[in-house]
Amino acid sequence: MSETPPRVDVVMTTIGDGAPFLSAYRDLLGRTGAAERVRIVVVPDRKTPASLFENVAIARRAGLDVVCPTVAEQDAMLAALGAPTLVPYDSDNRRNVGYLMSWQSDADFLISVDDDNFPVDDRFLDAHAVVAAGPRPARVVSAGSGWWNPCDQLTVGPMPVYPRGFPYAHRTPTPTTDRTETVDVRVNAGLWLGDPDVDAITRIAVRPDVAAMPAPAAVCDADTWAPVNSQNTAVHRDALPAYYFPRMGYRHHGQEIDRYADIFSGYFVQACAKHLGHAVRFGDPLAMHVRNEHLLLRDLQQELTAIALLEDVLAWLPGCKLDGDTYGEAYLSLSYQLQDAVEAMSGRLWTHELRGFVHQMAHLMRQWVGVLQRCHGTGRASA
Repeated sequence: MSETPPRVDVVMTTIGDGAPFLSAYRDLLGRTGAAERVRIVVVPDRKTPASLFENVAIARRAGLDVVCPTVAEQDAMLAALGAPTLVPYDSDNRRNVGYLMSWQSDADFLISVDDDNFPVDDRFLDAHAVVAAGPRPARVVSAGSGWWNPCDQLTVGPMPVYPRGFPYAHRTPTPTTDRTETVDVRVNAGLWLGDPDVDAITRIAVRPDVAAMPAPAAVCDADTWAPVNSQNTAVHRDALPAYYFPRMGYRHHGQEIDRYADIFSGYFVQACAKHLGHAVRFGDPLAMHVRNEHLLLRDLQQELTAIALLEDVLAWLPGCKLDGDTYGEAYLSLSYQLQDAVEAMSGRLWTHELRGFVHQMAHLMRQWVGVLQRCHGTGRASA
């Protein structure tokens, strides 16, 4: 790590009043003395109560550097960038506004968090700063199947689980090896205590609970993959052009496709990182996940099509050969190859509707890169 500590944006969306997470980060920054290099970026939506802005004002008076643009201010920013319809209302897609704000800032990396995930200890920022530390020795894991389960690092009851987005075709024990190697981490996926990030199928059937993470953090080998979510994940600013949060809400057989945007974004940035010789790390820092209230059967309905789609996309993705020397170039290459690949995918799942969903996603991926290229401000890395 450089002598000057990296600057960080902590990005989250919320339709709550913000009091719990603003208090948690104010306390964390006060204890660690990191307030001068950390900015909290809170992105509200039309459903967000006015009390959020009141709590933001309280946090500012207490010394927290926090920005919270109104929906009107967000719309004005997007319009100025030539993308007034890029981010829909009433959607977790609003997270992209925070990513854009970080791209325009002088932050060295951002931490994407959910508003119900809270730092467990004072190493939260330092552990995530591995994405800005440059090449460092790390534990590298290689799985015989090409798929490694990060939840194997956790103590989970009542039984082991797989994270949301892990392909069902590979949910079986697989031999792994590990070694120490120097790697350049650009994405760091922190794990959780309490309620782990599993899919609705698992949550309904198992109700898992995480007590500890006894294993050391690990990096996936070049031939090994694992899902990355947006609950507690750090991304180097250079990788932001490949970290667009895809639009959900498309309908397939009348059923809304949702709740997997971050899984798609995590796999896509991972593909670009592997192409560029960078690494994705899993483990610390932990976040305590005090999960917001959900209707689990509704979650299940929204996840099912994405789960099925991913089985085919993830059978293709590891063999995809990207082009380009930057994350933006690699991401554009991926977008074109993705839309071509789904045209060849067959089976009852692959209707014109579902191909339309993927084509829309690929189009928006390219639009995202174009928006970042048009951004003014400090944007120090080429998209």
